[in-house]
Amino acid sequence: MIGVDSRAAARESSGAGREAGLAAPLADLVAREPLFVAPGTTVADVALAMREGQHSCAMVTSRPDGIVTNGDLARVVAERRPPDTPVEQVMSGPVRTLPAAAPLIRALLLMLDVGIEHVPVVRDGRIVGVVTDVDVIRQQSASPLLVADRIRRAGAGGTDDPALADLSADLARVAAALLADGVDGLRIATVVAGLRDALTIRMIELAERELGRPPVPYAWLALGSQGRMEQLLRSDQDTALAFADRADEAGAYFAALAERVTEGLAAAGVPRCPGGFMATSWCRRLDVWQRTFRGWLDEPHARSLLDAQVFLDLRRVTGDLDVDVLDRALARGRDRPGIQLALAQTARRFAPRTRRFRLVRADRLAPAELKLRGTVPIVLLGRLYGLAAGSAERTTAGRLHAAASANLISGDAAETLLDAYAVLLSARLRAELDGEPAPLSTPQRRELQIALRTVRTALQASALTHPGPG
Repeated sequence: MIGVDSRAAARESSGAGREAGLAAPLADLVAREPLFVAPGTTVADVALAMREGQHSCAMVTSRPDGIVTNGDLARVVAERRPPDTPVEQVMSGPVRTLPAAAPLIRALLLMLDVGIEHVPVVRDGRIVGVVTDVDVIRQQSASPLLVADRIRRAGAGGTDDPALADLSADLARVAAALLADGVDGLRIATVVAGLRDALTIRMIELAERELGRPPVPYAWLALGSQGRMEQLLRSDQDTALAFADRADEAGAYFAALAERVTEGLAAAGVPRCPGGFMATSWCRRLDVWQRTFRGWLDEPHARSLLDAQVFLDLRRVTGDLDVDVLDRALARGRDRPGIQLALAQTARRFAPRTRRFRLVRADRLAPAELKLRGTVPIVLLGRLYGLAAGSAERTTAGRLHAAASANLISGDAAETLLDAYAVLLSARLRAELDGEPAPLSTPQRRELQIALRTVRTALQASALTHPGPG
């Protein structure tokens, strides 16, 4: 059991949705106009205007718009640049904006994904305010931004720093708070994955500090649920490492890097993968990876790829090595109907179970059952339709939307399946937090039954396009 009581987090929303917390529109948090400065304004004048107006940033009226923050001005000082430096030389741009009607959760996800602290808010094509990380934190009892900041600051003791040890309790508090705020399981899974990315990057930085500079460019790869940005609290490590082709002797360095990072993640509460899909076992030169992928795809029945299908979710987390060649290799699955058929048949083997009169079982399902009979077949269908559409998307939502755009499934079918996915992830998360299957209220039971029936219907539909046993 993860040590957070989530009974309050699991309560039902009233239906209309609360206009508070992370559901609040960004417009509600915009208290005043932002500070605007011209591109040629000196950094000294910008700093003075920000201090006098108590602004933590200023919008630069360049084309496209830019932004300068307190952090940018601090770097100007650290780099000993002259005070008459035009602000356009130190600003960031183009800015990432959100509409005023967007919920605060979108700003939170953007901050975690891009690593920014300010999100300009747009109404009628004009920037009307800025939402900051402080605004987000004030709306939450446990903020993922605070956890991300703790991760960035930790490391005085290397990968074994006690400050990084067992972050699972922090993540559980964040997840429980998000559930209580009405955030669905799919969005919470994105937050958890974002924090795991931040933790991984910090572990890699600390490991490189211990081992020295990498001898050749490399890429740390996320697989499975981490690659899809769909992790829950008990999700384990699914990782790999690719390094440049030039030097076999680099293998010893990257093997040591993989071991330090994997051990550090485990100490921080991210379990090792029981199936061995971790960088400690999957650390190879890029050309070896290419041959491995070609072997999987060219095998007549693609059994090897099915055994290692977490690689279909491959995503680079950090590193300078370009791994687009691996994406292109995986895209060849579009021309391999045998692979698609095998994925469809595998998905149908995980169909939700039924009782008498074909009613889907939905009472007190354990997390393992919710995963195997609920979220797993949706993930498999996402992989199937993503391959069939030739999509480079890694998230389940992106793959299903790509399939709808390619007319492989209807837009309504994609949205209904994604709604079911969010419900099932929420149910899994509640069970993880409680440590056991919790009694379901009547609305929760009904919602879960609808989600599981949706999964069965989608699996039955896959038999029309990809027939066969399973």
